[in-house]
Amino acid sequence: MYGEALYKPEMKEGNPIRLYSLDEITEIFCKLGLRICNSFADFSGKPSSDNDIQLMVYSIQE
Repeated sequence: MYGEALYKPEMKEGNPIRLYSLDEITEIFCKLGLRICNSFADFSGKPSSDNDIQLMVYSIQE
């Protein structure tokens, strides 16, 4: 969960990058006082979905 200490997993193979869903990003941003106004899957403005690996968000501070 966001805000809790995590330990590096022992990985012999694979990519240790953590991917977040839009719901997880929304929760994290909310705790930081930010509101997500929109999200996109690419720089052309394609709407984001769970099937896209790239997630860009437009947010404002509340």
